Amino acid sequence: MFGLITFDDRFEQLAAARPKIGRSHVIYCVELYQNRLALDVPGGVRDVTSAIEGHLRRSSLVPVISDFLFQDADRVVRELALLNAVHDVFLLMADVRFAYELPSLSDGWVEAFDVETGRTRVFSRRELSKLATRVTEWQDRVAKQARDAGLDVVRVGLDRWEMETALVEFTAERRLRKTT
Repeated sequence: MFGLITFDDRFEQLAAARPKIGRSHVIYCVELYQNRLALDVPGGVRDVTSAIEGHLRRSSLVPVISDFLFQDADRVVRELALLNAVHDVFLLMADVRFAYELPSLSDGWVEAFDVETGRTRVFSRRELSKLATRVTEWQDRVAKQARDAGLDVVRVGLDRWEMETALVEFTAERRLRKTT
C-alpha cells in the first residue's frame, strides 16, 4: 500500500491520498504531489502526528521526506518521535547545501525570493557567503535532535549512486537492528 501526505512550510497539511494498492494509485500520488491538489484533507489546522495518524489504519512504515529548513523543525521532530511509538518513522533528509553554495558576488546586497513561502529577503554579500554553512549547521542540528528522539535519519544529496548506497546501507542496518 502506498499513500501520500504533503505539508506546507509551516507543516500544515496541504494534500493527502489514503494508502491504496496499485500502480495507478502511485501515479495519482505523484501527480497530486506535483500539482498540489487537495484530496481527503480535513478542515482545520492539525499537528503532524494527527494528520499522519488519521490516514493510517495499522502500524506502517512512514518515511518523512524534507530538507527540514523551516522554522518549527524542533516541534515537528518531537511530534514525529511520538508517532514513532506506534509506526516505524524515519526521516529522509534532502541535503541541500549545494543550492546555497553561490558564487562570490561583487554587489553588496542581493534580493532573494523564496518560492515556498512567497517572501522576499535582502542579504548582504557576507550573509550570502555564510548561507551554505548555516544550512549545514541547521540540518546537522535537526538530524541530531531526531536521533536523540529515537528517529532514524538518512541524509541524501544529488548524487544518485551515493543516495542509492545510503538507502541500501540504511535498509540493511535497519533490518539487522529489527531482527536482533
